[in-house]
Amino acid sequence: MFTTLLMEEVRTQARRNAGVVGIVAVIAAGFMLLSLLELPVISSMLLVGAFVALVAMPGVVSVQVGIEYWASMYGARGYLTMSLPVRGRTVFAAKVLYAVIAVVVSAAAATLLAIGWFAAYVHLLGSTLGQLLEPVRQMISMVGTGMVVFYGLTVVEGVIVTIIEVAAVMSIGGQGRWNRLGFGAPAAGLVILYVVNQVVGLVATVLLPLSLDLTSGRIVGRMMLPQFIEAARTGQDPLLVGIGSVVAAPVLAAILVWWAVRAIERHTCLR
Repeated sequence: MFTTLLMEEVRTQARRNAGVVGIVAVIAAGFMLLSLLELPVISSMLLVGAFVALVAMPGVVSVQVGIEYWASMYGARGYLTMSLPVRGRTVFAAKVLYAVIAVVVSAAAATLLAIGWFAAYVHLLGSTLGQLLEPVRQMISMVGTGMVVFYGLTVVEGVIVTIIEVAAVMSIGGQGRWNRLGFGAPAAGLVILYVVNQVVGLVATVLLPLSLDLTSGRIVGRMMLPQFIEAARTGQDPLLVGIGSVVAAPVLAAILVWWAVRAIERHTCLR
């Protein structure tokens, strides 16, 4: 049943999401090509417009899948969704997995187009892509390929965790006790989620024994707090930067998923 639900998400949303990605890609590529005409001021504005379009691409897809999630779970179509002979956790998993795939694919498309953006940018500067990326190569050689991969995975983790948390908060806000608030309940929940994420991230960064050693660029099992206190006392920069949030974020997401599944299966009340 999970596969059937996932394929239904693809059938109802993929064309719409692909359309947005295609339109934004055409706009961004057009701006980049026009910028190569090297028109004073205008070329720079076109490159800025292309950059904004690339950044907006995964954002627009995220909004699309978010609206679809709410409409299909708690809007008029929610009656059909909740009548399916399947547990709420399966519905939640299928919808969230599709959302993750859609957003990650759109982000990957934007990243590939960003290569063309950098090429256009260095052309206007009268430089080369190799010269522009030289500082990046130096950084990679300093911290190592493994650390670069780790940084990239943490970014992907952040995107996936955010999608899961937002979907979970929407379902938690869709409980009957907050029915009269409509979408106001999940909207308030998203604000609370932001605050909680900041607090949890700060505590995890400072207190969990997982840090990045700035002197070696390596991950060490040490707490940042003593270094932070010493740096504040002496006025020097800390040599450790806590990265405990990469562990705390999935834990918080798991708690919200448990709460959301419980809300879907026991407390859903359609409008």
